[in-house]
Amino acid sequence: MGVSVSGSVSGIKDVTIATSRKGEPNWSYIPSAGKSNKSKAEFTSEIKELAKKAALSTNKTESEYISRQVLQLRTEYLSDVAPDRKMLYQQAKNVMKNQNNNPKCRGIGELTLLDFLEAADGRGSSLAEKMFALAGGGTLTCPILTTGGYGAVIECQGVKALSNTGNGWSYEMTPAELAKKNEFYSIYWTEYRSVKNSAGAELSELPDYLEEKPSFDRKA
Repeated sequence: MGVSVSGSVSGIKDVTIATSRKGEPNWSYIPSAGKSNKSKAEFTSEIKELAKKAALSTNKTESEYISRQVLQLRTEYLSDVAPDRKMLYQQAKNVMKNQNNNPKCRGIGELTLLDFLEAADGRGSSLAEKMFALAGGGTLTCPILTTGGYGAVIECQGVKALSNTGNGWSYEMTPAELAKKNEFYSIYWTEYRSVKNSAGAELSELPDYLEEKPSFDRKA
């Protein structure tokens, strides 16, 4: 299954986009409430191991693979403080299923939330003017997209816990998730820099002829 993953920072809220080819949120990269069986020591060990691999990698393909592993591990690390995004998403699907009353959409099955929104488009109901309360404590709004049709924004705990406004599924982190994310990267970057510094120290101890002729490695 393919995935589009990117990251950016908007104010104090970290925003990550992760969408599967089927159009669903990719839960491998989007944290949702749950308890991991790993201990803090096990997490720390795995984070450090990935940081070490990243620091020593010289191959772009390998580096990108490691980056995806880091994001997946971060998702698991945040799960104990994350909102229940999976439940909120399912509740939003149920709300839209009940709204459009389309016989073709009676069973949820493999349909995505965007499928239900597409079915509702043009049926006379102005979804953009409504706010739907979700049983999990969140709200669903359906803004009109510039490209036509509706998007979906699920808000919970004061952030856009899950949204898709035309560029794939994204999420903002809650304050608790941001604190946990900072903890994760504190471990990661400390190990990464330590490995990089060690590699630099080893390089400075190489024989003079290697330092004087940097092209040696390329020709060897």
